[in-house]
Amino acid sequence: MNTISKDHSGPNGVRGIIFDLDGTLLNTLADIGDSINGMLAEYGFPGHTMDDYRRFIGNGIRMLVMRALPIEGRSSEIMEQCVRRARERYWDNWNRKTRPYDGINELIDALETKGLPKAVLSNKPHDFTVRYIDEYFKGRHFSVVLGQSERFPVKPDPASALEIARQLDLPPSTILFVGDSIVDVQTATAAGMRPVGVGWGFKGTGDLKVNGCPTIVEHPLDILGLI
Repeated sequence: MNTISKDHSGPNGVRGIIFDLDGTLLNTLADIGDSINGMLAEYGFPGHTMDDYRRFIGNGIRMLVMRALPIEGRSSEIMEQCVRRARERYWDNWNRKTRPYDGINELIDALETKGLPKAVLSNKPHDFTVRYIDEYFKGRHFSVVLGQSERFPVKPDPASALEIARQLDLPPSTILFVGDSIVDVQTATAAGMRPVGVGWGFKGTGDLKVNGCPTIVEHPLDILGLI
């Protein structure tokens, strides 16, 4: 990790920012849905619509597969096979339709101009998370990139977010945590960070509002006004 000056706080006292990945930085929905539907077809199970996958995504690959499987397919043996096969299919089809959301690259560039440390925290497996950042954000720097691994529980457990704060050497209260789901809001709150919900992601603003997200932005560049 590069050494970063901690003198880049704005008028609101923000000194760092953590982004969720799926539904926040990147629209990965179609590649995820297509991969899981392909796995389900192999096992003779019915597939789902992309709107279904909007609801299924957010708590890691195991929970995603469990939600996609019918009740009769949720035995531990079938689950293990399906998780493994879903991972394989997604590894082969990870970037067919995925794209950054409009305005994301401009936001990242503006944050780099400000010298604000940036990190990514995802419930997507760590190797996938790194692969996405390397592919879609070439030439742009994230100080820490963490995906799901055995090191930490999945979000909304705050352990991984607090690990990022430790690596950035910043108090959690000075970090914005930006995500599209209530899972991200819960993670930020549990970690003592400042939650920011986004209106362009998988979940929409309804769930965020119902669950009391204190700040919701409708376009990536709106985040600059919070710093």
